[in-house]
Amino acid sequence: MLARMELASGSSMAVTRHPTIRDQIATTLRRAIADLELKPGQLLIERELTERTGASRPSVREALRQLEAEGLVESRNGRGTYVRALTLDEARDVYEVRAQLEGLAARLFTERADAATRDRLSTAMDALRAATEQGDNSRAVLDAQAEFYAALFHGSGNDVLDRTVQGLQVRIAQLRALTLAVEGRDQASLEEFARIARAIESGDAAAAEREAALHIQNAARVMATAHDLLSRSSDS
Repeated sequence: MLARMELASGSSMAVTRHPTIRDQIATTLRRAIADLELKPGQLLIERELTERTGASRPSVREALRQLEAEGLVESRNGRGTYVRALTLDEARDVYEVRAQLEGLAARLFTERADAATRDRLSTAMDALRAATEQGDNSRAVLDAQAEFYAALFHGSGNDVLDRTVQGLQVRIAQLRALTLAVEGRDQASLEEFARIARAIESGDAAAAEREAALHIQNAARVMATAHDLLSRSSDS
């Protein structure tokens, strides 16, 4: 007979876990990779990382091993650890998944979101418009885009959908920063976000889903073009 564990009424199995130094360093490096502060292909020098984070070398090494397991950095045969660059095929894979997830989120948001979450999305849209029109603050644009999507996925009312996209956040942020650097993409992207917002405001769930997916498909085309230009430049 299998043993059975029974919990006393009112008992809890929750364990309070505070982030380790390794986890804190890994979080800091993930953000730097997502923001392109640490660029694809860049060599990560342990001494510099210890100076920047104030952590010990063993803790930095542990954090780098964690990021390597996540596919964000790679060790190159004794030549050091580098920020791992996405291949074009990998970027396409991310965009294909994003188009489905974000299209679904837009549809569910239109159908389910409460007034407070709709206000949050509207505020993010206003911030995105202001940051884009300012024209010289890509960090503000990226932050406003991230807040728009945070509101969108929260308002979808689907926790599984929200958690799924969270697993892609570093790569999504990295690709978003890369495409935003392409000339003219900021204005085109703003109009795409505005179309998503208008569809949601009008209550047209199908249109919101379509516009959200189209936005990601357009971003994928921009990434493919930018990747092609970079490849030609490196070959010349």
